Amino acid sequence: MTGGSLFYSPRKVCQIIIACSMLHNLALRRQVPFMQEDGPDDGVVAAVEPVDSDEEEAEEEDNDNRESVIQQYVQ
Repeated sequence: MTGGSLFYSPRKVCQIIIACSMLHNLALRRQVPFMQEDGPDDGVVAAVEPVDSDEEEAEEEDNDNRESVIQQYVQ
């Protein structure tokens, strides 16, 4: 186990971070809801339904959760 460490060159790590940022921004623009972790990773990916425009409060909460996760790993 790596203990959460990335064993890549600094240049590659920058590319990974940029790609993650772009995917994050795309998810925000397309209103992809934030997925909560329910338990251990079993390798199964759940289907995600698009957010209805009537669910603004839920969307705001999803965005807040997403930002919280980002802040945990960026700092």
